[in-house]
Amino acid sequence: MQLKCHLCGAKLRQGNPGPLCSPCQEKRLEQVAAGGSLYYTVSDLTHIMGFESEESVRRLGRKRTIPGRYPGIRRHLYLKAVVDDWIRSGSRVEGKPTSPLQEEAHALCIEGDHRWLNDERFDGHAYETETVSEFRNCILSISHKRTCYFCGHVEVISIT
Repeated sequence: MQLKCHLCGAKLRQGNPGPLCSPCQEKRLEQVAAGGSLYYTVSDLTHIMGFESEESVRRLGRKRTIPGRYPGIRRHLYLKAVVDDWIRSGSRVEGKPTSPLQEEAHALCIEGDHRWLNDERFDGHAYETETVSEFRNCILSISHKRTCYFCGHVEVISIT
């Protein structure tokens, strides 16, 4: 399944950091940059990257997938210059496996095989699940969006 940018509908490449394409992220960077701070907050990055929850940004920050995390304080702050360069380059910082289960998933990820995202034993260990529900024309649609910890590959599994 080819993922598309939530704003403009452009096709997203594998490993894209978030549900927005680089040009849309760039526009959001410019909007947030008007604030004048040296740092992005979790809320700023949630907006810039198009995530639905701030917890996704916090988790990626803790895993150092999003670079530029400012250490030594209680709230998560990210150096703007580092994050801006990361988004503009379109690259990702790959997470490193910390358990045998993660090593198994990581080896498959490197080979480009993400079928393991359908295996629930990896949930919370090698991928994050986000449940999305939409109500359209009196029909409730529920899907699970699973994101690889290592490369950011996303699989969407529709339930209804």
